[in-house]
Amino acid sequence: MIKEKMFFFEELEQDCVQKLIFLSLEEDLEPYGDLSSSYLLDETLVKAEIIARESGILACSSIVESVLGEGMEFFNKKAYFSKPLDAFCKVEQCLEEGDEFKAGDKLFIIEAPANLLLALERTILNFLQRLCGIASLAKLLNEKLKDSKTKLLDTRKTNPGMRFLEKKAFACAGATNHRVNLSEMIMLKENHLALSKYEDINEALKVFKLEIEKRSLKNYDDKPLKIELEINKDNLSLLDQLFKEAIVDQIMLDNFSPDEIKSVMSDISELRQKYPQAEKIAIEASGGINLENIGDYVDLGLDYISSSYVSKFANAIDLTMLIKK
Repeated sequence: MIKEKMFFFEELEQDCVQKLIFLSLEEDLEPYGDLSSSYLLDETLVKAEIIARESGILACSSIVESVLGEGMEFFNKKAYFSKPLDAFCKVEQCLEEGDEFKAGDKLFIIEAPANLLLALERTILNFLQRLCGIASLAKLLNEKLKDSKTKLLDTRKTNPGMRFLEKKAFACAGATNHRVNLSEMIMLKENHLALSKYEDINEALKVFKLEIEKRSLKNYDDKPLKIELEINKDNLSLLDQLFKEAIVDQIMLDNFSPDEIKSVMSDISELRQKYPQAEKIAIEASGGINLENIGDYVDLGLDYISSSYVSKFANAIDLTMLIKK
C-alpha cells in the first residue's frame, strides 16, 4: 500500500476538494437535477459495483465517499427531491491505494439510494478515471528510475482545481510530490531573475533565508521552506557562487540534454569538494523528460527528475458502474 502524502495545511486541501466536488455536481445537475431519473426512482437502497475495463493503478479512492457525502448535502440544499434525503451510504473498497488492477477487476461496491446514485454516477467515475489514469502513467515513468537513487517529481502543471487530487494520484504510484503550490517553496526561475531588483542573486537569497527564519515559514510537511533556483545554459556561471554561499537547498538544471547534464554534474562534483558546506544541495533535472528518454537520465547522479509528462499525457482509465436493483 502506498501512503498518500499528508499535507500540513489539511484544511486547505479539504476545502479545495469540497469546492471542486460542489462545482462538478453543479455543472452536471443545475437547474433541475437529474430529470432522467427523478420521476422513475426513489430512495430504495441499491448496490453498485465499479469495475475496470482496462488495467491501471487505483488512486484517490476516498473520492467515492466524498462525492456521495457532498452529493447528498448538495441535493438537500437544492431541494431536488420532494423530501430531504437522509439515507445510509456504504462504500466497500476492494483494493488498496496504489494497487494494480486489470480489466474485469472489481474496485468498489457501493450501497446507496437509487435516485442519489444514478445522479452521482458520472461525477464519481469522472474523478476516478482521471486520477487512476495519472497514477497509472506515473507508475510507468517511476519504474524507469527504480534501480537508481533519483526520485521522480511532479510539477504544478495540473488541471485547475484538481491540484491536490492529481498530486495525491501521482504519489499513489510511488513517486514524489514537488511543491504543491507557490506557498510551499521559494523557487526562482528565469523570469524571476530577469525581473529581480537585486543585481546579486545571493543578496536576494539571503533576504529569503532571513524571511523564512523570521516568519518560521513551513511547507506542507511542517518543515522549513526550501529555496530552489533554476539554472539554464545562459546562467551556468552562477553555480560557483551558489555552492560557495550554500544558501539554496536545491538547484534545477532546466532543458539540458543527458550529455550536458553529465558534464555539469562533473563540475558540481568538483564544487562539492571545493565547498563542503554545500554538500547537501540537491540537484534536479527538468525539461522535456518523458517515458521514452527518462532512462537516459538515470545514471547521472541526479537527486530528482521533475516532469509534466504525466499531467499532459495521462489518459482516463476506462471504468464502469453496474447497478443492481
